[in-house]
This record gives sequence, C-alpha cells and structure tokens, in this order.
Amino acid sequence: MIKISTIIVTYNSLDLIKDCIESVNQNNDLNEDEIEIIVVDNSDDPKEGEAMRDFLSTNYGDSVIFIKNKNLGYGEGNNVGVRKAKGEIIAIMNPDIRLTEPLFKKTLQHFSDKDISSLGYKQINNVSDYSFFKMPEFFVPVLTSYYIKLNNRKEKFNQYKYYLSGAFVFFRKEDFVKIGMYDPNFFLFYEEADVAQRINKINKKIIYDKSKSYLHLMGHKDAFHPKMLDIGSDSIKKYFTKYNLNLRGYINKRIWELYFYKLLFTLNGNKQRVEKADAYIDSLKKINY
Repeated sequence: MIKISTIIVTYNSLDLIKDCIESVNQNNDLNEDEIEIIVVDNSDDPKEGEAMRDFLSTNYGDSVIFIKNKNLGYGEGNNVGVRKAKGEIIAIMNPDIRLTEPLFKKTLQHFSDKDISSLGYKQINNVSDYSFFKMPEFFVPVLTSYYIKLNNRKEKFNQYKYYLSGAFVFFRKEDFVKIGMYDPNFFLFYEEADVAQRINKINKKIIYDKSKSYLHLMGHKDAFHPKMLDIGSDSIKKYFTKYNLNLRGYINKRIWELYFYKLLFTLNGNKQRVEKADAYIDSLKKINY
C-alpha cells in the first residue's frame, strides 16, 4: 500500500532527474511498495518531453510514473501529480533536490498526528541554507532579510509568520485537496505562501523539523533573469490582491530597500549586483496597483 507519493515537476531537467530519483531510492527507509515517484514534465519542447519519457522508461520501467503536461506553471504541474497520487502523504520535490539521509519513516511518524497538514526539513544549499521564509505581508526593508537569516540559523519557525521552502515539502493529501491544492493563478513563486495562508485558515499545523536535512543544488538557477523577475512580480501582485493586503506599501518598501542596497553595491564597486538591483526595481515598477 502506497503511503507517500513523491511528485517531481521537471522543466528541461533531464540532467538533474537521475540523481534526484536515485537519492530517493537510496534513502528510502520504507518498503518499496509504500512509496511512489511521479514525474510531471512541464517542458515546452516536445523533444525534451520525449527524451524524459525515454530516459525514465529505460532506467526505471514502471517504477516511475511519467506524465507529460502542458506548462501551466509549477503549481498546476504539481496539482496534476497530486491528482494521480495514491499516497495519503504527498512529497513535493524539485528535480535539484538530493536526499542525503532516510527521512520517510520520520515523516510518517509526524503525520500520525492528524492535526499536522504540512512538514518541512532543514535545507542545505550553496547559497543561503534557508528552510523557510517570511510571509510577504510582514516585509520590513533591510530587517526582513536579517530576521530570515537569524531565525533560520536559530531554527525558530512560526507558521503564521513564515512559510516552508517549496523545494521539498510534505502535505497531507486530504488537507491539500481540501484547500484547493496549488492556486494555478500563481505560475511560479509565492505559491508556498499562498498554501500556508489556506492551511492556517483550516486551523491545521505546519511544522519544521531540524533533525533531518536535504540538499538543494540551486546553482543552475538565475532568479534575476528579467523574465523570472517579471513572473515573481506578477505572483506577488496576485498574492497581495488575493488576501486584500497593502500591495502599494509592499512595493514602495521593497523598492526603497533595493535603492539602499544599490547604493552600497555602487560604493563597493559591485557592478553586477547594481545591475541586478536595477533589474528588480524595473520589474517592480511594472506592477499596476
């Protein structure tokens, strides 16, 4: 009987998927029939999708479920996997995640508490080691980044002020379906904060367990690419609008912070960081409110 369904949404991720799946198989501390892996391919290029299908079929046969999906965003790709999933517990996993220790038995122990709806473990990466982030409505220029870093270091998680990293996170499927799964209006970014809002509204627990960790590679991503920045700006607008929050105030504070950092980068002669700050400011200024 399948207990945990691991869903991996891919986008041009053929170079990442093997090590991701192998890390799951090598660190599986459940019986083989208690876990399933579902790969949902969101690649726009049909050849990329076919290559992924062929690779998985050749290397894993029927042990990995493959779904070719139209790219309607990261959240909706995961929703497709959730609809197919048979497990009571869902694991959402990016293809650049590598499990470094067994943690599935521990996960089932946590979810034996029926009040727990979502669970995250400690994230290790080559950038920031952030396992959770501040809810956008609590943003304070300069100070927010400091408190995110401080509370991650002290491993102090509050489900009403922080949301878990969506790179590798567990949900009770029943609750996840009850709240409407990922909102497909969020193409990418801030879908985790949105889900946290809705779990809080049904009075269920979101917990962080520092006793287990995983590796998040991240080095292949460029979050400051203009297209990615614009997608993020669109998502933050949708988030603030959805919950009737002060979008104008958030944008003004965020831009003020970026101008502050731009000044520091200029004084330090860091041209690349100045250019990134300018790109982020330009993206935020496109938001209509």
